[in-house]
Amino acid sequence: MRRQFEKWIFVKVTFILLCILNLISCVYALSGCFSLDFVLRRAKSSCIVAYVTGGCSVAELSNEYKLFQYLRNLLINNDQGILIGFIDINDTLPDGTKVSRQYDETTCVHIGSVVLFEKIQKDKQELYSIPQSRSIVPFVYKGIFHIEKLTDFINQGCNAFLNATGGLSKQGLHRKEILRSKFYVKNVSYVQSKDVFLQKCSESDKVCFSDRNLHVHDIPRLPECERIPLPTRDDFFRKYLKKSRPVIFKRVLEEWPAFTKWTNKYLREKFGEHEVTFQLTPHNEFERIEPINIWENRENFKLSRSCADQIPSPDLVMVNPAIEKRNLSVFMDILDGISNGSIDNMSAYLQYASIPQYLPELEKDIREEMLFKGLLKKEMLNIWLSDGRTLGKLHFDAYDNFLCQISGRKQVILFDPHNNHQLYEGHIQEASMSYNFTSKSFQRLYLKDTTVQVFSPLDITNPNYTRFPLFGETYPMNCTIEEGDVLYLPSFWWHEVQSFPNITAGRNLAINFWYEPFLTRDYPCPECQLEVNPNYRHLL
Repeated sequence: MRRQFEKWIFVKVTFILLCILNLISCVYALSGCFSLDFVLRRAKSSCIVAYVTGGCSVAELSNEYKLFQYLRNLLINNDQGILIGFIDINDTLPDGTKVSRQYDETTCVHIGSVVLFEKIQKDKQELYSIPQSRSIVPFVYKGIFHIEKLTDFINQGCNAFLNATGGLSKQGLHRKEILRSKFYVKNVSYVQSKDVFLQKCSESDKVCFSDRNLHVHDIPRLPECERIPLPTRDDFFRKYLKKSRPVIFKRVLEEWPAFTKWTNKYLREKFGEHEVTFQLTPHNEFERIEPINIWENRENFKLSRSCADQIPSPDLVMVNPAIEKRNLSVFMDILDGISNGSIDNMSAYLQYASIPQYLPELEKDIREEMLFKGLLKKEMLNIWLSDGRTLGKLHFDAYDNFLCQISGRKQVILFDPHNNHQLYEGHIQEASMSYNFTSKSFQRLYLKDTTVQVFSPLDITNPNYTRFPLFGETYPMNCTIEEGDVLYLPSFWWHEVQSFPNITAGRNLAINFWYEPFLTRDYPCPECQLEVNPNYRHLL
């Protein structure tokens, strides 16, 4: 009993001390004097600009100080996530690092310097981001003190859009209009997921199941993407890219050599000896979500407590398909076997395989210049070749995407990226299947100590509304693309992709371009909204 009382006293005292420290920090912040400890904590949510003084209580009378104070008064109420104030040159971080240190041969901080601490970006490869002192190494303003030049320094370092009078620049007004006019599916449709993706319950045992034939036919009740001829570059930018609005360009690929040239026979004869990496799965679903309790070694594998606490659905895993690295001819043999029925209980996919890396000669048959080449920065060019019955489960890509359908068709079910909590965005533990070619069997053996952030735990073919009730409030859209079509799929749109084969060729073939996104955001972060990518400020 005494031990519990002592523990209670310790918790209360700790809480009171933290409150006092926060209060002191707030007082300093309101006065405009930032401690480095305050900077370290606030840099997780704000960009911080500070004038270096010889002590926050010492009056500074230099012209530079007066000019900075004038600028601070102009910008102190900005709504762009910038804190602007003063910092003591003698202050230190917990590791002993001082503000006044020299950062390179020409840059050191002294009284009268202006320093800028960027907002700390999440490391998307880690489960969580713990800011270290290295994360707040400042940029130091160099040059003559001038309102316009200081404002430019802040705009570049903080990705802000301010003018020298404290208002929004022309770029800022353009950005504001872009973020205000984003496309929402609910603006064109009243159909919600609960009206389409239905559970049906057996009266006898009350066990719910869904219509597993959901993707066999298009869903006529869903709103569909616009289908238009290829627009001009300017129209694409204004009506679709800026608005984050999906659109289908009709019959674009018929002018590409790849559209008629890339037969199975051609690919086999030309590239059969090229080594490629492809994926195998027993149930047509790629990167599916499964219960962890069906994995064979689950008892021997434990995530650390700190990691497990960060995972919203620890009873689920995201399953990577079995990976094989063999010649393309081997993969084509498997496709032929699946198509003619000699191979069953398997689906094969050469997915997001880099064309420049594996099949570079194919690039000459592609006409990227028709798709506004140079507007966005290209990151990847991939080929997607399968038996045509694959289902890519619900996820998003942090890229702007042109999906080009050469053979077969794809039914793409989309959800816009504005209410990501309704899709239950978060970390999901990974697992990997393996395939034994001798026994012709799959094994569920390899749980991994890594997580993915771009998949949803939802199964829209079998929605569990008891566990994930907010999914029912989402607004889905159907963007089915036929042979020759190109789908513009904006960054961060959730999508589930069901492929269908070209009956004659017995395959589904597409390529896609992934570009650095025009609109971007942090992830996993369900509450984070799209923002103009700072690398595209020149387009504003």
